[in-house]
Amino acid sequence: MNEPKKISAGTSIGWTFSHELADGLWQFSYALRGPGVIDIDATAADGLVTVTQQADVTASWVPGLYDWRLYAKKGADRQLISSGQMEIEADFASLGAGHDPRSHAKRMLDAINQVLEGRILSDHESYTIDDRRLDRIPILELHKLRRVYIQKVRSEKGNGFRLKRVLTRLPG
Repeated sequence: MNEPKKISAGTSIGWTFSHELADGLWQFSYALRGPGVIDIDATAADGLVTVTQQADVTASWVPGLYDWRLYAKKGADRQLISSGQMEIEADFASLGAGHDPRSHAKRMLDAINQVLEGRILSDHESYTIDDRRLDRIPILELHKLRRVYIQKVRSEKGNGFRLKRVLTRLPG
């Protein structure tokens, strides 16, 4: 099977794979369950299973992470062929103003940096007003979190490589 890991709603999709039950007698279908319910019928003949969906159909798919199952059915017999997960992305062309293209890691890093900037101006880690106490994350903890998210952002960009020193002692 060669199911895609990610599908963009609002685009036409298709894939084909070979299977021994694809003899024209068995009906293949996918059941996707997650934020929405998606059922996809496939055609099966001459050893090949073909899946196609047009853009007008996928446009209504709810974005999110889905579990999927592939079934083959002939009469009262139904067999589970395969299973997995795939992500449905929102239709990019239908996104309006205010779309934030940053990844989760980048949004977190930006938020941590913003908190750190504010903390420099107001250095209180905790204070009490009228019997109500507010405790803030210590600055050292924020710096640790910042380092974690810097690495995540670098990994997303593909430049997460870090040079490490290796020390060795030569005989002599």
